[in-house]
Amino acid sequence: MGPGEGRGVVGLRDYLQVVKRRKWVIIQAIVLVPLAAVLYSLHEQPVYRASAQVLLSDQNLAASLSGTQQTSSSSIPSATLVATQAQLARVPSIARHAVARLKSGKVKAGKLRSSCDVAASQSTYILTFKCSSNNKVLAAEMVNAYAEQYTLFRRQLDTNAIESARRQVAAKVHQLVASGQKGTILSALEEREQELQTLADLQTSNATVVQLATRGGQTAPRTKRNALIALVLGILLGAALAFLREALDTRVRSAHEVAERLGLPLLGRVPEPPKRLRAENQLVMLEEPSSVAAEAFRVLRTNLEFATLDHDVRTVMITSAVEQEGKSTTIANLAVALARGGQRVILVDLDLRRPYLSKFFDLEGRPGVTQLVLGRAAFADALTRIPLSRLGRTEADNGRSVSRGQLAVLGSGPIPPDPGEFVSSAALSSVLEQLRKVADIVLIDAPPLLSVGDSLVLSAKVDAVLLATRMEKVRRPMLSELKRLIDTAPTRPLGFVVTGAESESGYGEGYGYGYYGYGYSAKPQPDVKTEDVAT
Repeated sequence: MGPGEGRGVVGLRDYLQVVKRRKWVIIQAIVLVPLAAVLYSLHEQPVYRASAQVLLSDQNLAASLSGTQQTSSSSIPSATLVATQAQLARVPSIARHAVARLKSGKVKAGKLRSSCDVAASQSTYILTFKCSSNNKVLAAEMVNAYAEQYTLFRRQLDTNAIESARRQVAAKVHQLVASGQKGTILSALEEREQELQTLADLQTSNATVVQLATRGGQTAPRTKRNALIALVLGILLGAALAFLREALDTRVRSAHEVAERLGLPLLGRVPEPPKRLRAENQLVMLEEPSSVAAEAFRVLRTNLEFATLDHDVRTVMITSAVEQEGKSTTIANLAVALARGGQRVILVDLDLRRPYLSKFFDLEGRPGVTQLVLGRAAFADALTRIPLSRLGRTEADNGRSVSRGQLAVLGSGPIPPDPGEFVSSAALSSVLEQLRKVADIVLIDAPPLLSVGDSLVLSAKVDAVLLATRMEKVRRPMLSELKRLIDTAPTRPLGFVVTGAESESGYGEGYGYGYYGYGYSAKPQPDVKTEDVAT
């Protein structure tokens, strides 16, 4: 998905965010592409080019001196005339004669023709000969020989007609002398022969070298130019790769995007528990109730109360798209926060695929919901009450009232052979209804929606659904499928919670858990007495 997809409008800020996220892709392209160009240029063999210029003319001096009519090419456009001569200069015989004049015998005629070129001017009668070589001196020698041999070739073409006529007259004179004939005819022919010889001697080439090359100038490699072009290409390539990778990346970047895709409000952002608590399966609300991390769950508690203010919501199920999105940790901490807020809370583990709540509250060996549904345990035995001494003084009393909340946890119990059939049973519905009657709120930990169908079945047995979403785990196609499932669920979703919120792009940067360093002080106030905190 490109930047701004789902919002309908793509702005400059969206593109800047993509550049910021993919800055290392762009930086690598900006550095590597010019570096490769420079390294290639440094290892490339140098090429030198030399040039010589030849002036063209269409004058016929012999015709002028003889008083005969001059066949001029003045009616031909100069561009056409010069282009014709440039094509004429490429005949193989000129290259062969030029190679024969070179001091170095290593250059072949074919090599000279492939290394040299003739450029025709568009506005003047000038031909520019250019030759390239790895040797600057040889480049100049090649182009000078090429240009000179072209002028000789052109002179030969200009005198061919006169020489042909002179040879014919000389042959006729020789024939008359051999036959012993004398007289006016012989004298006229001898005079004509002498005149043609004079014309041939006076005729000069219509091509003259006006500038010879001294030495070749380097044309390749052009390291600075290549580096500059590569820098521009690196920027363009880096930007293209960045946006291509962004388009192919299905990760979710922000809670705003989740809200748009699911069509649900954000109820809270909760951080990942500290590493020490994760290693020991401990809850922030129990072990560090005055920390900034615990404050996030109090915010979630408040937002949940607002979301259910006008509705009779007594049972709330939490689920997620896939596993390891932090739903069990979130619902356990939320249960403690609600109990600390003065409510009677029952926390039920109905994730019968991978139950986890027992690890937080040490429920090993205790009967669970499966025994309760099967009638093999009583409510009093299955419900494990968390001592209020672990919860501390409730927040609802503000130090004046003795009204306290309660927290009871109902573990999963033994895993049934078919969890899907178990959660759809009427006996489970009866148990949940009984729990609903004795508690202010019943929180249910359910399996991920996209993994199994248990949560979809359970959604028909609860009053509301809460979704847990972790940016590192969820992908855009998952959200689309999740949206489809919650739209078909019989119970309305309250909203979603972002878990591991410190990993959300651009959220709370530099402020620990994203709450700007503001929370309860870890030190007790001087006016708080020990007995106020004890049970």
